[in-house]
Amino acid sequence: MIAPEIPEDEVQRLAALEAMDALFTPAEERFDRITRMAARVFGTPIALISLVTRDIQWFKSEHGLGATETPREISFCGHAIHSDDTLVVSDAEQDPRFFDNPLVTGAPNIRFYAGHPIHSVDGARVGTLCIIDRSPKVLTTDQLDVLRDLAAIAESELQRGQLSEAQRALVSEMDEVKLRASVDGLTRLWNRTALMELLSAELTRARRGIPVCLAMMDVDHFKKVNDTYGHPAGDAVLVEVAARIRRALREYDAVGRYGGEEFIAVMSNASLIPSMKLCQRIRLSIEKEAISTPAGPVNVTISIGLVQSDSKVADQQGLIEAADAALYRAKNNGRNRLETGAPG
Repeated sequence: MIAPEIPEDEVQRLAALEAMDALFTPAEERFDRITRMAARVFGTPIALISLVTRDIQWFKSEHGLGATETPREISFCGHAIHSDDTLVVSDAEQDPRFFDNPLVTGAPNIRFYAGHPIHSVDGARVGTLCIIDRSPKVLTTDQLDVLRDLAAIAESELQRGQLSEAQRALVSEMDEVKLRASVDGLTRLWNRTALMELLSAELTRARRGIPVCLAMMDVDHFKKVNDTYGHPAGDAVLVEVAARIRRALREYDAVGRYGGEEFIAVMSNASLIPSMKLCQRIRLSIEKEAISTPAGPVNVTISIGLVQSDSKVADQQGLIEAADAALYRAKNNGRNRLETGAPG
């Protein structure tokens, strides 16, 4: 195996990557949409948006891999960031750089790889959009053009940023250790601790007259899912529910796992009526299609409690209690429904 060399501009490259405030942040639908599309267009089981750090390649979005990072020294993307051209490895078993790479000889058993570099605003190559197959593959000129176009879209999304003001502030204040500890390992959403910090920041804005809505959501009869289909199926349900919540919300809304099968969304600069529409979109997206799990398709629904804070009522605990009470009414009134409430 030939490990990737360190680029000559490594110090500047790492500084540019850190300045993007994208590393170790929760998954975002705008990036997952790109990797899903890449896998579908090229017929590959795996597609990644990979950011190459000092020691690892970390995946801002992964489709089909089931991992969030791999060591840089065995990464294909570590090689791809050395050029603005697309790196194509048609058959890794026949390539002297990769034939004995652990990612080739073991899971995920890479045979084909194609990765196009993604740049920071100042032009540093910070990562790639890549596609991976377990069988050899050759791309046509048109297919290479499509991969470059998709990489350009991913690059544009990374450069513009789309988190809310509170999320951007939280990310910029945290180091790698704190950021990693703030993201739920299963769903790749914010965890409870980070959510409370974000809610506190949003309520500070609410005191200035900027409306904030809080939605508390709970998967209906989740214990029955675990008991009937097993915990791996339950985990698959939580991962897909989290993904559907992200898709239904606005790109800059904060969403996290509050605990177990319970989720919270903090909707910045959002009044009650538009937020109700977002919540109904969440509910319908979960209800309408079964979730694929290791035990087969599983149908679930979700109940939602929604409250709005404003400049007069901006107490974090009161807002959570009001959302929880609305969620309880939703469950008590038949589940798979939305109920609203008011704090205090």
